[in-house]
Order: sequence, then C-alpha cells, then structure tokens
Amino acid sequence: MQNKGGGIQRPDFRDGQIVSARSSEKSLLVVGSLLLGAIAVGTAGGWFFSSQTFSSDPSVPVIAEILPQDIPDAIGTLTPTAQQTAQADSRECRFPMGFITAATPGNPAGGDVIFRTSKYRSPPFHVTDKPQRIAIPNPLPETGGVDLLSADGEAKGLMVSLTPIARMEPVNGTSAVKVIWHRRPACKT
Repeated sequence: MQNKGGGIQRPDFRDGQIVSARSSEKSLLVVGSLLLGAIAVGTAGGWFFSSQTFSSDPSVPVIAEILPQDIPDAIGTLTPTAQQTAQADSRECRFPMGFITAATPGNPAGGDVIFRTSKYRSPPFHVTDKPQRIAIPNPLPETGGVDLLSADGEAKGLMVSLTPIARMEPVNGTSAVKVIWHRRPACKT
C-alpha cells in the first residue's frame, strides 16, 4: 500500500486481522465523544443537584420549622393571602412554614422591616428590642435547599434568630443572607 506522499503505509495487524487506520480514528472519535458527553451530563447534574440540596457549610443558617401546635399563632403574622392558604390546609402539611425571631437589641425604638424570600414578601413589622416571632412560608417545600432571606427597611441593629444567629442590619434599606430550608414533612393521612 502507498500513502499520498508516495511512501509505503503498512497496515495494522491486531489478533491476526488487518485493521485500517480509519477504523482506529473512528473508534477514537466515538470514545472521545462519549467522554465529552459524560462530562457534560455530570457537570449539568452537579449544578442542578448542588442548587437543590442543603449546603454542607455550617455557617449557612437554618430556618426553624413551625411545630403543628404553633401554627394558629403563626398564621397571624402572614399576609392575608398566605393566611387564607394556611387556614385552608386542613392536614397542616401542604403549606409548610418556618419561623424567625427578630429584634433590635439595644435599640428600643426599632424600625419597620419587611422580610422576603424568593417566593414570599411579608407584611411590614415594627421590630423593637422585644423579640417577635414571624412565620415565613417555605419557598422550597418539595426539595428543601438554600434560598435568600432578605430584610428590607430601616431597623438599626436588627438580629434574626437562625442557627447560627444572623445580624441583618439593612444597609441602604436591604440586607440578605443565605438560609437553608428543610423539605416539607409528609402529610398526615
């Protein structure tokens, strides 16, 4: 056999059979494509699941869940629409809520604050040095995960009870912190 340059090209022999250079190149191309596909799927899956799972960072605060016996008191801190939805949840599981306790220690005058997540905006609260327990609907009830909790308003020295405690003094009207939300508990039958 001769190649384009006029030199002699020798065939490859594997297990006593002649293997052309083209079939080797095709095999290499297929293996390379499969490898790139696996890397792409792994990267996309890692991105998806990392945004859906809990953070392993112990400095990311956790939102506490409201116990069933505390739900009647918690409903009063929600917006009117959220109150109706929570009251319509006869099994106390379709509208899962967490809670925060907010205060401005050392600032008895306090200030007005609205708390936000990716899917909820609370009514305004006048937060003072006396702690207030405030319910917030879980924005990630199906999966749990990490979301932002924001405080909008003017409340000097605002502290929000999370685990660990977060200092959320709104600078220029807003302060935000990443928080972990638990997955919704199974409904009672």
